[in-house]
Amino acid sequence: MMKNNFLLQDQSVPTNRGFYTPDKRTTAPQIKFKRIQKFESKKQAIGQITYLNQCIIARLMPFIISHHTKGKYLDQNDAKFVYKEFNPQNCPQACPIETLWSILKNMVYDEDWEAKTINQLRRRITRKLKEIDIKIAQQMFLGIRKQLRKIADNGPYEACSF
Repeated sequence: MMKNNFLLQDQSVPTNRGFYTPDKRTTAPQIKFKRIQKFESKKQAIGQITYLNQCIIARLMPFIISHHTKGKYLDQNDAKFVYKEFNPQNCPQACPIETLWSILKNMVYDEDWEAKTINQLRRRITRKLKEIDIKIAQQMFLGIRKQLRKIADNGPYEACSF
């Protein structure tokens, strides 16, 4: 068996000739201590004048003028809002679909799988959906009415765990 070693000092490679030196003491300081910049210097992507003229004046101001003069404000048009105390951020008991999506996501990306194309991802999701036990999915959704009633009667924080 033949063993090949590739050394940095190989003078037979034409591109390396003159690049490496057999004696570091004879290397010129401007070569030995030359600093190289790792990244390009940062530049501002957009200046304040450009931002003012092309973003604020050209786009935002016409939008404000056209929409805010019509009086189409949410507060003035009696829009119905769901206040935060009645709409908690994390209530998995009220949203079993989130649990199902989490299970599916774990199955799809199991063993660090990665999709190369959208169609490949679509096929993988379809295949993994078929692997989910339908009885488990039905069981997750079975008690949702009772859970929602509990939330409606006692408030969201009584039924949800954080």
